[in-house]
This record gives sequence, structure tokens and C-alpha cells, in this order.
Amino acid sequence: MSRVSKEERLQKLEKALLRVAITVEEAEGRFITNNGMLQQLKMLRKEMYKGYYVLDNFKYLDDQEAKVNAHQNFSLACSISNTGKRRFPPSDVNSIQGKKELKLTLDSVQNMVTDMYEFVAFLNNYPPMFRQPYSMHLLLEKRMFGRQAEMERTIYFLLQKEPLGESFRVGVLPIIGQGRVGKSTLVEHVCYDIRVRNHFSQIVFFSGNKFIEEKQHTLNDMDGGIIKYKNSSQNDGKLLVIIELDGDVEEGAWRRLLSASQSCLPSGSKIIVTSRSEKVTNFGTTEPIRLDFLCREACWYFFKVLLFGSSYAEDQPKLASLALEIFEEYYCQDALFGDFTGSLANSKNIAALLRSNVSTQHWRTILACVRRNWEENLVPSSNGPNNTRVENRHYNLCRISNIYQYVQVARHHVVRSGHEEVPKITIDEVMYGRIAPKGKFEVLWWTSHLPPYYSYIASCEILDSKCVQKGKRCSKKRKELS
Repeated sequence: MSRVSKEERLQKLEKALLRVAITVEEAEGRFITNNGMLQQLKMLRKEMYKGYYVLDNFKYLDDQEAKVNAHQNFSLACSISNTGKRRFPPSDVNSIQGKKELKLTLDSVQNMVTDMYEFVAFLNNYPPMFRQPYSMHLLLEKRMFGRQAEMERTIYFLLQKEPLGESFRVGVLPIIGQGRVGKSTLVEHVCYDIRVRNHFSQIVFFSGNKFIEEKQHTLNDMDGGIIKYKNSSQNDGKLLVIIELDGDVEEGAWRRLLSASQSCLPSGSKIIVTSRSEKVTNFGTTEPIRLDFLCREACWYFFKVLLFGSSYAEDQPKLASLALEIFEEYYCQDALFGDFTGSLANSKNIAALLRSNVSTQHWRTILACVRRNWEENLVPSSNGPNNTRVENRHYNLCRISNIYQYVQVARHHVVRSGHEEVPKITIDEVMYGRIAPKGKFEVLWWTSHLPPYYSYIASCEILDSKCVQKGKRCSKKRKELS
């Protein structure tokens, strides 16, 4: 039996992934309601992300220096946070372990292709979607990424009738996940769906815990809620109630509110409760939906599409290689700054910086700045792996306009569109040197193009490298004294 070369495996993997990608794109354009089909689509998508990530590592991480840097950052991030883990570090693509990973990935994708014939046949039973601006937008930057299965499961819950004889005739769906994982974005997309809007007379939004624990209101009392949508053609009065909790709620208080609301909520009304707490699982009349942050492979796929769009990355191999190096650098940093930034938000910010000047020189400058951020944000520590730690109070970003200056960033805070004024200064203007405010100031870090249109605001200060190094020495001295 002849041995299959690495190049042959890469060609086979690329062809198999193309077939999977076509199937996923076709499925994402259809109204799939069957949970089994949605689960299989989720598996296809996950296999596609992983396959492209492995393929691109083999294709673009050929430069030895790039592989060494990627390996060092991979090892460091893995030692600090589990979110940085994956099966093999980038520098191992030509090792026995890397080649084994390539073979396993190829076998897995090919098996998925073989198994998806039945899935493709069943797709014809589901109608194509209307081209709504949020669900089928051609630009990935303006559509929700990687949540179709969760969205369709939520819509299915909202549209189905509650079983006869149930003690709670108002269905309650808990959606659980960490902060900034996408709970509000998922709910907003569900509320924009034409099927949901045609089904309910009103969509009402409640935020916070006080109206549950302190007020003697019912969920039909609009004093504590905001009417987000009203359907004048729907006369049966069904309500969709969205409750966004900001902390734990005593289950007894919730039961009292739900019991008081039963008699006044019209038949067919539904409730969605979002929370970070697992305790709201007990509030539901159905299994909760749990949202996790997207995996590394999915984030790379997202970043690559943002950069290269419908064109093929392999048509620009130097830029593609730089893009993968930049991604590896900032993704590992997200493992350290997870409470400050999210990978998708970072992907959009960095992709915008790269697209502003599509040249090798500019992309190398961005890469150098991202790498320098590693050095400036890791300080010696007597505790923890690799004898390093990250300052809890802030982190420093190298300015693109002047590598000897840094933007010191404190914690972000989030505001909803229209609820609070946002700064007119953007982080891009500060990073490129177009604006250089004195002292401490606030910047608009990022504004989501998707509902609910959150804006992320950060407190910043511009410092030169001497100030940063002095701060690190003081931090080290305080650590020694303690």
C-alpha cells in the first residue's frame, strides 16, 4: 500500500471541506425546525471550522520564525487559561504529531461527507428563508455568527403550543451563559424573526431583578417593562415576555410572580429568561439553552472571512500567513484578558485595522504591535504557571503610530444604544495617532452592528514606554514586599 503524502492529504481535505461548506451554506439558508437536523448542522459546522483551521495551519505557517512565535504564545496561553487549548501547537505541523492530526482531521471530515447525504436529501423538505437584513446578510460582519441551532430551537419553543394539562400554561425558556457570550444578541435576533412577530401581539422587555423581588406587579403590568414590538394585526393578545436578569433571584419570588401572572397573561404567551446563573434552570418549563463562547477554530474562520470576504485566502498567501499569525497572537491574549475583551469583538476591530491598508508592510506592523502587547502585559510573579501574570487593573496596547507609546486601557463598560451618550473618540483614532488626548479619557472601543447594538466604552490613558516599565517595576516591588 503506497504512502499518502502530506500534500495529497491537504488536497483531499480542501476538497472535502468545500463540500461541507456548500452544504452548511445551503442549510443556513433554510427554515429548519427539526432538532435532529439542527444538531447535525451544528456538528457539520463544527467539523468545518476545525478542518479549515488545521488546513490553514499547514498551508500558511511555513515560516520558521512564525511557527516558533506561535508555539511560544500557544504554550503560554495554555498554561494560563484552558480557553487557549487546542490539539497541537502550530509549530508541530511538520512533526509526527502534526501529521497524525492532519490524517485524523481528513478522516473525520471525509466520514462527515459520507454521512451527510441523508441530511442533504432532507434539506429539500424545508423552505428557503426570506432574505431578511439580519439573518441572510451577505456580510458576515452584520449577521449573527454560529448560533443558528440555538436560534431555531428558541423559535420552535415560542411557536409551539403548550401541552394540555400542564400546570404552567405559560411556557418559560431559560437561556444561560457568561457575560458577553451573546444571550441578548440571540434574543434580539429571535424577536426580529418574522415568524415570531407574526405570532405574538406584543414583545415586552423587563430588565433587572427588582421588579421580581420588590414590586407586586405581574408580567402583564407594563409599568416595569418596555414594549419592543407591537403587532396591530394580531388580535389574540399573546405576549412574548423577555426577562433579562442581572443576578440571582430567589426561586420563591419567581414562583409568586409567575403564579400571579398566570391569570392575566393570554393563552399562548411565552417567557424567555436570560441569566448568567445556573439557578434559573429551575424557572423553566423546558430544557434551558446554554451558550458557550465559540471555539478557537470558529473564531479563526470568522476572522478569515472578515478579512478576505468572498475571495480565497490562498490567492494572497503572504497576507493569509500574516493573518493567521496575528490571529494566534491576539487569541492567546484573549485567554489572558477574557474579562476585558471578546474574541469576536477583537476580530472585528483588528480586521478593520487590517482592511484599512491591505499591504504586507502594514499587516507586519500590526503583527509587531500585537506581539509587543504580550511583552508589556506579562509581569513576573512568584505564583502561577510560567512565572507570569497579567495586571488586574489594566492592560497596555502598543500604538500603531508610535511603538514607544502605549494606550493603557482600564475595564470596559457596556451601554445600550440610546441609553447613554458614547464618546466621539474611537480606539482606532487613538491607536493610529490621529487623536492624542491628554490625561485619562474615554474611547468608543466597539459598537455592535447587530441588535441590541451594544457599545463598548473603555477608560484610557496614553503613556510612553518609560512610564509603562516604571509601572511594571513598581508592581514587581509591591509583589516582593507582600
